Amino acid sequence: MNSPLVTPPSDSKPASILVIEDDPIQRLAVVGTLQRVGYRVLWAVDGVQGLELARQSAPDLIVCDVVMPGMNGYQLVTSLRQEAGLAEVPVIMLTSLVERAQVRVGMTSGADDYLAKPLNAAELRDAVAALLSRRKARREEIVGEIKDKFLAALEGQKQSLANLYEQRLFKELNSRWDDSGRYNEALDYPVSVVLAVDLFSAILARQSPSDDLAAAVRQGYQNARDTLYLFGARHLVPQSDDLLAVFVAPTETDTVAFRVRALRGALALVKGPDSGMTVALHSGHATLVHVTDPLHGDAGSVLTGETAPAATALQAFARKAGWRVACSATLLEGLDGQVVTGQQASFDSGGTTLTAVEVLSLN
Repeated sequence: MNSPLVTPPSDSKPASILVIEDDPIQRLAVVGTLQRVGYRVLWAVDGVQGLELARQSAPDLIVCDVVMPGMNGYQLVTSLRQEAGLAEVPVIMLTSLVERAQVRVGMTSGADDYLAKPLNAAELRDAVAALLSRRKARREEIVGEIKDKFLAALEGQKQSLANLYEQRLFKELNSRWDDSGRYNEALDYPVSVVLAVDLFSAILARQSPSDDLAAAVRQGYQNARDTLYLFGARHLVPQSDDLLAVFVAPTETDTVAFRVRALRGALALVKGPDSGMTVALHSGHATLVHVTDPLHGDAGSVLTGETAPAATALQAFARKAGWRVACSATLLEGLDGQVVTGQQASFDSGGTTLTAVEVLSLN
């Protein structure tokens, strides 16, 4: 089958129309009329060839004769309406004056319009333009409906995640001060992770002289606090330009999950190219002492033991090395396959040699 394609210059892709007509004179008239308007026209000489070409090209509209050998126009339209990819393609049927009694048959089979032969070029152009416009409007309506449903589902998911976040944060905030009345007493954590982040120095480095420094520090601390409590931190202790967070194993036997949560919290803190923070984690024994001044009412917390100073030293080493997140090799024990690591180096921490490992991500 020889099917000429004409694509006139246009800023947008022209609609494609398939003409199915066994009469060569009528076919030439229809094809010529549509090409002159600027449509991309394909043609077939009977219903069988037309159906195959429709499957191959997925036209925007079909102009089809009623009486054809092999497969007539009614049979063709019925076949089109049974195929998912072609069921919505509009069809204009061509019928002679003596066949007008059969128009209802054509419309019942699924045709969208009909034109009588001999054809009037203006009627053909108007019918084609009307059906293409109707199809475009329907497509835009469907796209709009899908978009609205998608946005509604997205908003619902967003609200659901926000509720889960608030519930988790509320739970963490409520549980963190279960021991709030035990001032001037030591809270001993044999199995813990201490996280050190240069939060305040990172905030200072980003500020210009005209910025509200106090507001920036408060906002930065609140963001870090929410993130760390969300991932299970038990206590936060400001120390110089750093912020220390203590993660505690829920039981003496559960020593893996809480370390993974601490690593997730560290990665969340440094997320984004502009955070400018360096985070380090070290596991071991930590003791937290709540202290209060009876005269002035001031209260605070102090971390004692070797774990906190080691975490701070590890954080300083990682910052010089240009690492975003680092941890001690001790913390990674038992986490095989769960942590993606980078470089590794040893350094002196107060007379003790520690092995620092760069943390890239979690599996």
